[in-house]
Amino acid sequence: MRAWFLLFVLSIGAGGSFALLVALSRTPVLERFFPPNYFYHALVGHVDLALIMGLISFLIALWHWVFEEEGGLSEKLLAYAGTFLVFITALLALGQPVHNNYVPTIVYPTFFLGLLLYLMAMLLVSLRFSSYMPETFSTTSAGRFFLSVSVLVSFITVITFLLSVVKIKYMEELYLFFEKLFWIPGHVHQFVNALLLLSCWYLILKVSGRDTELRFRYLNYLLVLFPLLLALTQLIISDPISPQAKFITTVAYAVGIGIPTLVNGGFILYRLGKETGFYENTLRISILLYFIGAGMGYLGVGTDLRVPAHYHTVIGSILLSVMVLTYHLLRELGYRRGELPKVVKLQPYLYGLGMFLFVMGLFWAGVLGAPRKTPGVAYIDSPLLMAYMALMGLGSVLSVLGGVIFVLYSLYSVLRR
Repeated sequence: MRAWFLLFVLSIGAGGSFALLVALSRTPVLERFFPPNYFYHALVGHVDLALIMGLISFLIALWHWVFEEEGGLSEKLLAYAGTFLVFITALLALGQPVHNNYVPTIVYPTFFLGLLLYLMAMLLVSLRFSSYMPETFSTTSAGRFFLSVSVLVSFITVITFLLSVVKIKYMEELYLFFEKLFWIPGHVHQFVNALLLLSCWYLILKVSGRDTELRFRYLNYLLVLFPLLLALTQLIISDPISPQAKFITTVAYAVGIGIPTLVNGGFILYRLGKETGFYENTLRISILLYFIGAGMGYLGVGTDLRVPAHYHTVIGSILLSVMVLTYHLLRELGYRRGELPKVVKLQPYLYGLGMFLFVMGLFWAGVLGAPRKTPGVAYIDSPLLMAYMALMGLGSVLSVLGGVIFVLYSLYSVLRR
């Protein structure tokens, strides 16, 4: 477990560093100090390291912790090698970045090799834990239920990617090619993220001393049904970004992810009642961030900055729950003793406030038409839009500062031991 946990910390740290470069390159005045081309490489590094490899590594660490089973050395070596290759490709700005959805890509051999190695590790470790998949139908523990489902859905994610590689024909228009390649696997992967979020919520609830008996079992099966439906879609539909396929993926998000997660989030808030404490308060912040992000999604987000506002709120909710659970795991693994330092106890609040300001700036800038994935400030044509982008910059600094405190404390705890 420790190897996967450390890989998570390193990936989040590297991805957060890239995130700061991305945000500062879009902040008025500061943007002039960043070459435009590096913005695109940093954005790929941020998304792939922090939001994909980092979160998957943490999920796998939870499998080892909850199911109490050790993994193999080959899986860890593949994952570390793959993560390093993706990091070094983005850091050195090698190749051509392509900002397709879900798995933004750098067209360069080291990037493709790194991605392939990490997927191989993910496939092997999901097969190793496949014996726990039947707990989906038998366990009464909410944490074990969602983790056992995540093993199955992680396996489906890799399978849909392999199917996509076989089916999608190479084309010279790189954005369209990678958009088609990662569209279905990317949607299935979002179910993995949702399952990670739900697992963390219930594990934090358990850490706070509350009962975590599974509720809404049949409703939660939507988190299995729709990944299977998406895999079937991958088989029978030739164009994964056709209107028919996009309708299925939209319904998968709105119904398959949204409904179970909102219901479970509301139930957890009810279980928390009015009691306060570190775990209770930070759990509330994570759930409320998710509610805001889901609300943005149901409102419809178009193609402007409301898109990253929506998914950054959801991802922020996941990261916050992961951070809080990490502090407990540091003690469980023997990396720390006693109470958390005061600055570390404030870290989730700092990160939560920063994420709220960041996404509010993005969302309202998007309402005014600010485009996504565009460096610089040439599109700013009003003082109000300038204010929203400055709010985004302030929020990004606060959230990254919170992320830096988290990473430094986690690394310090591990290295000190």
